[in-house]
Amino acid sequence: MATVADWLKQKYLEWQLSLGDRRSISQFADFLGVPQPSLSEWMGNKYQPRGTSVAKIAEKLGYEVYDVLGITRPLPKDLNPNMVELIKAVRQFPEGVQTRVLAAVQETIPIVADQNINDNEQIMWILADSLRNHLAPSAKPEMIASALTGSPRIAYPVGVIFNFAKTRENVNRFKQTGIEAAKKIDRLGLDEDSEEGQKIILQVFLDAGFPLLNTAGMNFDAPEDPKILE
Repeated sequence: MATVADWLKQKYLEWQLSLGDRRSISQFADFLGVPQPSLSEWMGNKYQPRGTSVAKIAEKLGYEVYDVLGITRPLPKDLNPNMVELIKAVRQFPEGVQTRVLAAVQETIPIVADQNINDNEQIMWILADSLRNHLAPSAKPEMIASALTGSPRIAYPVGVIFNFAKTRENVNRFKQTGIEAAKKIDRLGLDEDSEEGQKIILQVFLDAGFPLLNTAGMNFDAPEDPKILE
């Protein structure tokens, strides 16, 4: 990784290019809101910026400066409290994994903010989707999402329809069965998406008394009745 001196020199060049003409270090310091002698010493690799100086640089040049300095980025004051705890929890992972998990969390933040989501379970599902883009299946993204959010992981059988009354009691029982199914495949060391894993999950739901919908005789290729859509 580049030193903060190299990074500042690159940002100095980019700043001049954005303006279309040459500017002095003193003018760059004025732009950043920091003393010129300090900036010269940072760029000369004599010592590194600290405290409020780092915050001023970040405001103008981006929060990447925290990464270059090896400092944890500050959390936005208006960030969802659940997401604040999530970011703190990421720090438990080894550095290599931490970077990828944090990238997934950063993808999750705007989705949670835009949709005003406060439910931990919903956050877990969104985070799990993002983690799948950054981690190999062997890293168990769903388990990581569950551990980070503190919400129990839920496993559902794919491609099947159950036939049961959608009462509040049954819906809660269905969810609890999904939690038990996830625990079982984890104990067995099975991948949720594997054929064997799906068989186990389905059996857990059947054992819990959730019958499959009988689709015999149903024509799924028939055009929809427009009256039903009204």
